[in-house]
Amino acid sequence: MNKVFKYTAGIAIALATALPADAFAEDTDTQGESRPVTGTYSIEIGRRNVLATYLSPLHYTGKTYGASGSWSKAMPFAPEKAIMHFDAGFYFSSLLNPAQTASMIGLQGSFNWGMSWRRHLPSDFQFTLGGTVGVQGGAYYLLRNGNNPVEAIADFNLAARASLSRPIKIGRLPILLRDEVSLPSLSVFFSPEYGETYYEIYLGNHKGLVHAGWWGNNFRIDNLLSATLDFGRTAMTVGYRFNAYTQWACNLNTKIMTHTFVIGVVPGGIGLKKRRAKLPTEVTYSTY
Repeated sequence: MNKVFKYTAGIAIALATALPADAFAEDTDTQGESRPVTGTYSIEIGRRNVLATYLSPLHYTGKTYGASGSWSKAMPFAPEKAIMHFDAGFYFSSLLNPAQTASMIGLQGSFNWGMSWRRHLPSDFQFTLGGTVGVQGGAYYLLRNGNNPVEAIADFNLAARASLSRPIKIGRLPILLRDEVSLPSLSVFFSPEYGETYYEIYLGNHKGLVHAGWWGNNFRIDNLLSATLDFGRTAMTVGYRFNAYTQWACNLNTKIMTHTFVIGVVPGGIGLKKRRAKLPTEVTYSTY
């Protein structure tokens, strides 16, 4: 784990210092105002705990690896207040039961798009509030189960999203501290009946597979606490992500708890380190 961390951190730092300034294109409107897309490209390494009673009554715990990206941009109709954002993530997990006698592997991905409104508060704080439309899918495969070896995950959701951030400085280096929370509140998700095999579904038994979700039967939360170091030409972000996914339907219980360390690069920086302006003269960043 330590070797992997040192290796990935070295890659991120090298990219943060080596990417050219023009690697991230800016969108300029007719009034000469630039609204660059801020993109963050990250890798994630951590631990995941899975309880999937469709497969087993036992908790499976192990390592998870992921790649994630987020992109945001100030909107032309209200660049100081309105932000459009899109994020995606893909994760692979390798898990073991408590006795380490059986293994489970998992693949999971998500895509979200939304809008947020931001407001600057006293003491340099910035608060954003908005919503997203998202889709999530994946599967967990239990290697030593012959009857129902796979549990599929699929849902479409509407989520509330909020963040609080504040820039600080260490020496001459500007750093943005940020906490971002996403809370899916309404959803439509897939779940088979208790004891129903996927072979039965394949044969045509499609009744009762789609369920309406809310906090009571499909509670989820994603929280990313991060610090972004803005070098000007590029930036580097480090953080901690907590993700919880719970689902209860047809007497089947699914709980997926994930803790990951996040490290990534932001080509073009986030605008905290001021640069001499060229045309266009006014630049509005979406991060802060």
